[in-house]
Amino acid sequence: METKTQKLKDERNLAYAEYGDINGIPVFYAHGGPGSHIEGQFFHEVAIKYGFRFIATDRPGMGDSTYLENRTLLDYPTDISELADTLDIDKFGVMGWSAGGAHTTVCGYAIPERLLFNFSFAGYTNFAELPEAEKYLKTKMDQISVGLSKTHPKLFKMFFDLMGFSEKHMPKSYFKALMKEVTETDQEIAKNEEFHKLFMEDQTEAFKQGSKGVTTDAAVHYVDWGFRLKDIPVKLNVFHGTNDTMVPFEYGKHIAENAPNCILHTIKGEGHLFPYKHLDEIFDLAKKEAGI
Repeated sequence: METKTQKLKDERNLAYAEYGDINGIPVFYAHGGPGSHIEGQFFHEVAIKYGFRFIATDRPGMGDSTYLENRTLLDYPTDISELADTLDIDKFGVMGWSAGGAHTTVCGYAIPERLLFNFSFAGYTNFAELPEAEKYLKTKMDQISVGLSKTHPKLFKMFFDLMGFSEKHMPKSYFKALMKEVTETDQEIAKNEEFHKLFMEDQTEAFKQGSKGVTTDAAVHYVDWGFRLKDIPVKLNVFHGTNDTMVPFEYGKHIAENAPNCILHTIKGEGHLFPYKHLDEIFDLAKKEAGI
């Protein structure tokens, strides 16, 4: 589980760690936001059980990955493709959770020829295709932040500056604030000491370079993806909890209604953290999708 870095063609460092079965089916994992490669630890044991080589990267400006100016969602498939080439991996699966969901979904458009499967958990949809997408967000602050990211980026960044300060100096308050608005099922998961410990380690790693990378990682979700969902040729497996208060269920539903080959796995009564409870079902399906 050693953190490694790969020098990319543009001289950036891409940090990653490998979990699961080193000789297993390769899958690249896109973390949440804020997040880091440390999230891979949540999947380590189940990846061993089902025979997956689970490779989790840090996106630009988080963990030990170099910040990238003007990045978009489509930079992610380029980065993991380059890493896959370096690791001598031809075909692989992709998974992503929360903010990692959209990064994973766009892989279906950008690198379809390399994918064994495409799994998104509680991810965002293309705001350019969903009128007033922000209105589905639960809190007024989240709704306002979408506009701020475009019209007042400095104010938008201040929000993440405060998050980073709170995570570093008031970790208990930080965790409590994040879990305040989640569902009862998510709150039960959050009480698990192992989950809490890994989650906070993940947040610390996310803000390792400050809030700039975290801010950009959020902002890329609110702009046009650069293509349309109907243009994704591969099969998508979108998983979403019906009671998700962090990334609305409507986003998963919207992808399923617009991508031509998408299966929506509706997780009834569950919130944003449902993958933690459904790992066996997810990886059993992944193995079938990979044709193993």
